Amino acid sequence: MTERKWSLCLLIGLLLLSPICRSEVMKTDTVAAESNIDSLAANDDFVTVSLLISAPLKALYSVFGHATLRMECPMQHLDYVYTFESDANMGTFMTGVAGKAKAKYVAVETDTYLNDSREMGREVKQYRLNLTPKEKQELWRLLDEEYMAGAYRNFNLLFTNCLTTSIINVQRCLVGEHFVWGPLRFPQTLKDGDLFRHAVRRSPWAEFLFVTFGGTAYDRFSDLEHRLTPETIIPMLREARIVNDETGESRFVVTDPGRVLVADGGKDKGVPVTPLMVFGALLALALAVTAAEWWGGCRLTARVFDLLLFTAQTLVGAVMLYVTFFSEMFVSVWNWYLIVCLPLPLLIWRFFHGPGKGRCWLAYCAVLVLFIAATPLLGVLDIPHQLVTATLLVRCLSRYAECRYPERYHR
Repeated sequence: MTERKWSLCLLIGLLLLSPICRSEVMKTDTVAAESNIDSLAANDDFVTVSLLISAPLKALYSVFGHATLRMECPMQHLDYVYTFESDANMGTFMTGVAGKAKAKYVAVETDTYLNDSREMGREVKQYRLNLTPKEKQELWRLLDEEYMAGAYRNFNLLFTNCLTTSIINVQRCLVGEHFVWGPLRFPQTLKDGDLFRHAVRRSPWAEFLFVTFGGTAYDRFSDLEHRLTPETIIPMLREARIVNDETGESRFVVTDPGRVLVADGGKDKGVPVTPLMVFGALLALALAVTAAEWWGGCRLTARVFDLLLFTAQTLVGAVMLYVTFFSEMFVSVWNWYLIVCLPLPLLIWRFFHGPGKGRCWLAYCAVLVLFIAATPLLGVLDIPHQLVTATLLVRCLSRYAECRYPERYHR
């Protein structure tokens, strides 16, 4: 009986202790798993960070190209592209002119992102960034925060664009280190406007439109983080270094030779008609209309042409005034093209009467002549824009001649 009692007590004790044992085993397994994850996360290949560079397209919203950050954790089967963008539609274009277009980080599965690029025929290249394991994890955390924050920033060509935000986040993720750019090389030695022209040299319409509204920001030298283009960023990162705060030891940000993830499909052919061609034809038409007006008696045709020309000038001038003084798309600076786009011709022609009307036309024509003469002196002035100025000059001279020689005009 005694042995049976001891056996029964031992069995009850084991049953009572078994949950505690299982709990201790689970705790031990959890600690071991966390320790194992920490050990794996310390490996350089646990998380990889790459900068993806997408080739420029001819569409206005993508003429610079595109830059994104690719975050991979193969062990956890995670592979996402974090892309900073705003919707490319007409509503966003109008808010973009106002500088109110909202932009946000979007997390897209890499396969989806690459398939979309493949459909567009847009080349995508990948370059791994030389970050430490902790910095890669910190960068992923920062990008997740950006993603969760949504569209809280206005898109700006200089300060909040896809490449600038990506590089600034890379700089923010450094742990006990800091970022140092390498020596300035062409085209980074150019002032902002010339650097911009270089970046969009294959898209003359984008160059024309952005230079029109850029104003005297053309002559600035902004901070290097705000002068980055997808075309030039990789050569810059190959010379940039990450420097240890304590030891001063450094390493290059990019040493990866890079690889092509999506080949160029050759689909984006662009627009064959350039501003030089269009506004050159406009000037030729203005000369033809003027000749027909004075030597062919086609005065109604000339007046319709002037009405369309001066009205278009007024509309462009109104948009330019808004962009210059109220928009956040660029920066609030003086714009030389306001001299040409202010609606003075329409006001003089339709609303000014009296003997001084001819002198008003002559004074405005003198301003236009001086503006054209200033082309070699101001980098923002160029031939396509000055063809528009010359068109206005031809028609304003004709209106002056009508006031100065009324008997010859009406005979």
